[in-house]
Amino acid sequence: MELQKLPFQTQFSPSPSLKDFQKVEQNTQKYSEHQTLNIPNSSNPTVDPIFLLSFENLTYSVKVGPKSRFPYCGNNIVSRETNTNTKILLNDISGEAMEGEIMAILGASGSGKSTLLDALANRIDRNSLKGSVTLNGEALESSVLKVISAYVMQDDLLFPMLTVEETLMFSADFRLPLSLSNAKKKERVQALIDQLGLRNAAKTIIGDEGRRGVSGGERRRVSIGIDIIHDPILLFLDEPTSGLDSTSAYKVVKVLQRIAQSGSIVIMSIHQPSSRIVDLLDRLIFLSHGQTVFNGSADNLPCFFDDFGCAFPKKGNPAEIALDFIRELDDTPSEARNLVEFNKSWQASMNPDNDSNYKSSSLQLKDAIMRSIARGKLVSGVIAATDANLTSFAVPAFANPFWHHVLANRGFPKRRTGAIRMKSTS
Repeated sequence: MELQKLPFQTQFSPSPSLKDFQKVEQNTQKYSEHQTLNIPNSSNPTVDPIFLLSFENLTYSVKVGPKSRFPYCGNNIVSRETNTNTKILLNDISGEAMEGEIMAILGASGSGKSTLLDALANRIDRNSLKGSVTLNGEALESSVLKVISAYVMQDDLLFPMLTVEETLMFSADFRLPLSLSNAKKKERVQALIDQLGLRNAAKTIIGDEGRRGVSGGERRRVSIGIDIIHDPILLFLDEPTSGLDSTSAYKVVKVLQRIAQSGSIVIMSIHQPSSRIVDLLDRLIFLSHGQTVFNGSADNLPCFFDDFGCAFPKKGNPAEIALDFIRELDDTPSEARNLVEFNKSWQASMNPDNDSNYKSSSLQLKDAIMRSIARGKLVSGVIAATDANLTSFAVPAFANPFWHHVLANRGFPKRRTGAIRMKSTS
């Protein structure tokens, strides 16, 4: 479906009422028939990428003051400006992530992996973060980013008495708007179960220490599912493979690859991936003390370290070998600085024009979002036209009004059902 280019002016409005949601859905159906089950197969990757997330010169520092013996006696005693030191967590980091690809952030503990992920996901105060984060060349407003993105935490926080299907349906009731019928929500949940590879465990409870439930890998995939129920454009994950065995971790990353190929940008931090997982990653960023020491494909790692002067073994996991090299260089600050400077010159030699063909052909953010919705992304349809001319967008703060969460999702019948389920499983 080809969209016409029309004048566009961004306007942000507070959370609309149920009537406003119904009006928005009627307008969007005139221009794009939303397909809830449109999930491309991994064998058919995205042909024409329309989203590019770029970040340039990201720098973030915090002030570290001496510990006070009296921490509850006021700010004047807790920290003194004269004795405050500044610790740099991110230092001039740049890169880009493209739709249909997985970008992984690697590094030793304390290298800044989670900090960089939080900076890209707008979980750091922009007043203290220097640099820019853009999507298709346009700065992202926090209200828009909340709607088109999802952030999966490292810890799994799930209800142990609910089944996999009930957990995803619970998330759908909260995250998808009232304008979407209950039948459509169920269809979306069933499609997501197939996408996550959880069909055999759909009727199994999550479980906990006292109740046997799904496996660790299945539990992690459920955690991913409750955050991507609205099929976001941007997906951020904080070490999704931590605590999993090699096979379970590979299945999780394989699911993330299918999500990326369905039209999303997937960015995750990962500690020490196996060689099979590295083959699934499209772009790697290695960090050391908040600085970039490598940015590119895993296939370029041997050439990069050979040019630096470190003989790269032909056999073995390239990511593990690179991490070992970086840890050895961290012991010598001068060598670590040399690696950072070499990476800058090596990146400049690989891309002398400091530009890419994709940047010059990328769509404007408004057109890209509308095209993405037309082909099935953003199930909730929260970014939609508010008039017949598509001249503005409504970005609600929440998918549903407050009264819906209190009365519909927290009412007596559902609490009673949960109590009966807990009693039956005990």
